[in-house]
Amino acid sequence: MDGLEEYGALEDTLVLVGGVIPEEDRAELEAAGISAIFGPGTSVDETIEFVRENTAER
Repeated sequence: MDGLEEYGALEDTLVLVGGVIPEEDRAELEAAGISAIFGPGTSVDETIEFVRENTAER
């Protein structure tokens, strides 16, 4: 996140996190600029839908 911020790309970049993320860590990740947290069992379709809904069309 620091690198994206230094480069000036943090606001233009969709950052996704996946895996086993403890509930108590989620707020800190979101505050750091993480766009979405996908836990175990998240379907590929759900992830694709999130990306499509949160990115501009080219």
